[in-house]
Amino acid sequence: MIRRTTTRTNTRGWWGMLTACLTGTSAALVLAAGLAWLIIGPGSGGGTAAASLGLAGAAVVILSGATLLLTAWSWDRWREQAIFIALFGFVVKIVLMGLVLVVVPPPAWLDRTAAGIGALAAIVTWQVIEVLVFARTRQQIYDD
Repeated sequence: MIRRTTTRTNTRGWWGMLTACLTGTSAALVLAAGLAWLIIGPGSGGGTAAASLGLAGAAVVILSGATLLLTAWSWDRWREQAIFIALFGFVVKIVLMGLVLVVVPPPAWLDRTAAGIGALAAIVTWQVIEVLVFARTRQQIYDD
């Protein structure tokens, strides 16, 4: 007997990818922050670790979401230039992340290890979801 697995096709294009990345990464960050709070303990810095993890993860989600939003928006308007606009958005995102790390002083309460884990978890989760959804997306670049 041959088993067929059904894979869901992303029919909403870039907007579907943005929705999947936002919901999946946000859920992963909420789960990770909850686990940090439970593992470290509510009275011994668990709240600080959870907040640090959430803050760093949220920064990644906001910048990654803005880049994917720019890509989706440009795809709907200037399809021929969308890839170049997406690359521009990616470069701007990396520069902004670097500027935030260098220019903005971290709050005194920030747990740097938890923040690093939150940023890493958000980046990895976002990229995995983006690749998986993109693999199930058909994007037509040129009219047939």
